[in-house]
Amino acid sequence: MEVQFKPEILLVDDVEHNLFTLRTLIENHFEANLSEATSGEQVLRIINDRNVDLILMDVMMPGMDGFETARLIKNRPKTSNIPIIFISAYDPTQKLLEKGIAAGGFDYLTKPIDDNQLVYRLKMYLRFIQHEFMMNMHLRELNQKLIEEIEERKATEQTLQVSQKELWTANAAKDKFFSIIAHDLRNPFNAIIGLTSILLDEYDRFPADKQKEFLRNIKSSASNTFRLLQNLLEWSQTQTGRITFEPMKFEIGPVITEILELVRPSAENKNIRLEMALSEGLTVFADMNMFGTVIRNLLQNGIKFTQPGGWVGIETCRAGSTVEISIKDTGVGISPDKLNKLFMIDANVASNGTEGEEGTGLGLILCHEFIEKNKGQIRVGSRPGAGSTFVVALPEVVETL
Repeated sequence: MEVQFKPEILLVDDVEHNLFTLRTLIENHFEANLSEATSGEQVLRIINDRNVDLILMDVMMPGMDGFETARLIKNRPKTSNIPIIFISAYDPTQKLLEKGIAAGGFDYLTKPIDDNQLVYRLKMYLRFIQHEFMMNMHLRELNQKLIEEIEERKATEQTLQVSQKELWTANAAKDKFFSIIAHDLRNPFNAIIGLTSILLDEYDRFPADKQKEFLRNIKSSASNTFRLLQNLLEWSQTQTGRITFEPMKFEIGPVITEILELVRPSAENKNIRLEMALSEGLTVFADMNMFGTVIRNLLQNGIKFTQPGGWVGIETCRAGSTVEISIKDTGVGISPDKLNKLFMIDANVASNGTEGEEGTGLGLILCHEFIEKNKGQIRVGSRPGAGSTFVVALPEVVETL
């Protein structure tokens, strides 16, 4: 879009008649915005408030003369490039011309002003000023385009980085998925099939206590496989974005109590004591099913990695603006090299329980994803041989009257 250049010209003279003459001459020959000043002080105020392209200034003025005004204009970075044309009486010695140039003047005209000469010089100066204006405008446009191009490239790079990270995560998830299918699901089924085949083929050869042992092993393998399938299904739904997320306000105590009863048989089978210390009235805003999955997985992990005769405990408390749920055990603990990788999809931190229960590490990854989705945090502290403590923190919902 073409921009019409209309220069800003400041006329300076302490005599009104001289200002009138200059204004009339310029208005008859140029399209320009004109402003006037009658003193050096007024000039400085005008150029401080708005842009001026050219100054026509009388030298002899009361108070601050034109030369002093020009020096002040040139000493200011904001106004130092404004062209100044001095107008004064005829000076045969040319001393005023020399002073004008020394003060930073662009040109020097003498009175009485020759109209044709002034018009000619103004045309020449304004053509130069217009060219500079158009060049600056073109540079600004180029600079703006460059800024937009840089921002566009940055946005493209950020998008590529996000896509690359998502692709890396998707590949890691795919590898994890196939690893579980290829190994962790196959092994429990092999155990179930092997034990049932022995019972079917040689049932009468085994005493009753041996038969019960086989059945207990089958039940244990089936339960572990069911839990694995449950986690696998929920985790695959999170990876494909198909899991239902329905946050609501609920009290955590009853939910935890119900889950404790669900895992109690597993604890009793290993002679592990369950302990509970729940504060009353703690309410959060989260998806109840996801919350239940997290607590169930952490309790089952505690049972799996605790020796018979040990204990697994859960307690809740208020911590600032959050509710904290701590699951503690007296189990085997976690080595430092695995501790920082527990929630990483591409890390292999799976290990067997104290009675050979197989693990995949998937449950903890699922816990981490569910807690983050509910705007919470999960952290762990552990030492080999000294048990582990997992802490889940969720924002508390405070009832207001």
